[in-house]
Amino acid sequence: MTDRKNQSVATLDHAPFFERAFRYGVQQGLIDQARIEEITQDAANGTIQIAEYFGASSHLRPNLEDASKKMVSLVSLYLEDTTDGDLERSARLLREKPFRTLSRGGSSMLKSLYALPEDKHFGLPRLDSEKDFLYKTLQQGMSVQKYRQTFKAREQFSQDLRFAIHLSKKIGMPVSALSDMHASADGVIRTLLLLMAYGARKVGNSPKKFPDQRDACKIFASIRKEWGLLGEVNCSEAFMQEIPEEFVIGAQKTLLSIAHEDIPKIVNPTIPMDFLFERHLGYKYFFPMDPMAAVNAYDNLRAEKWMTLTNGAIDDESVLTLLLCVAAGLPARTKLSVAEAGDVVSSLRKHGVLEQEALLLIEDSPYADREHLSAVWHDFIEDARPYLLDVSDSKMKQVVNYLMDHCNIKKSKKKVKA
Repeated sequence: MTDRKNQSVATLDHAPFFERAFRYGVQQGLIDQARIEEITQDAANGTIQIAEYFGASSHLRPNLEDASKKMVSLVSLYLEDTTDGDLERSARLLREKPFRTLSRGGSSMLKSLYALPEDKHFGLPRLDSEKDFLYKTLQQGMSVQKYRQTFKAREQFSQDLRFAIHLSKKIGMPVSALSDMHASADGVIRTLLLLMAYGARKVGNSPKKFPDQRDACKIFASIRKEWGLLGEVNCSEAFMQEIPEEFVIGAQKTLLSIAHEDIPKIVNPTIPMDFLFERHLGYKYFFPMDPMAAVNAYDNLRAEKWMTLTNGAIDDESVLTLLLCVAAGLPARTKLSVAEAGDVVSSLRKHGVLEQEALLLIEDSPYADREHLSAVWHDFIEDARPYLLDVSDSKMKQVVNYLMDHCNIKKSKKKVKA
């Protein structure tokens, strides 16, 4: 009963764990006077070694005091982690093992932590050497709880990086290339699982290279088409049989995330394909860095969308008709009848010119055409505004005649006379 009480009180003690364990051992008769003297002598020798290891003179008292605190921190970390905070077991270790051995145990723990990656990116340089890391950690102090949390997180980083390497090797992507681009393990894993589960048939019979954005566009477009035809998207999991057991849970978790979070966006026909990269999914995936290829991929997507929207028309009259409809808040069309042109004018006079809508539509056009389209639209709308909004032209004769000269209006045999 006394032992349990002492251990319970000890948990409220803010002294280093070594001191609590040592005090408990002395009080319970586990550590006698002879052992106290051995610990004291061993600690004194170890303190000198630690001071010299960190480049401090062992002849100055402040340096020895600082080194002594570091040694106590190392022993405390090792004891508390090894015994899970059990004071009796810790006291027995203090009785049975040399003090410097316990100190080296704590040092080995920190070195093992340092050896693990700090995050999930390939090729990021370490800012600190092992010695600098040990020094900073011991100066700042690290509880066993903090150590365990950090170690667990970094072990996961290591596993994710190994899994990314495993998947990359299957398609011949060298680790050096991932390091050069500081690729994220999460992005690599997600991209390659998407390729293997949904896209292998869409970019070839088998994945033989790391997909770029053009390949991703093909995969996304095929997934959207598959959903449009079947109302569902099929996921192939045959490749899972070849994944090492240690990575299976992570692979399944990522596949579930893709199915529940990404696929619904990919198949949503209201989300433009380029927006999938720019606003929805791009940050989750990794594609080899090729700025020109990225520009071309996005531009190709915009070009396809623009060609569909304009029905392939490239003349200024058709494009102005399209933009005018949008600015009137009406469905986009590249050709209007005289009556439909009147409807456009009526909407403009009722709601005003929605110039921002037209400008947003221009942003969806191919990059090379935007400057020209912006200039054509600006010149047109400034010139057309007096006609479009002139309510005194109640029968719309003047404005329709103006639009027939500048837009794609189905002309009757004779123009409407003013």
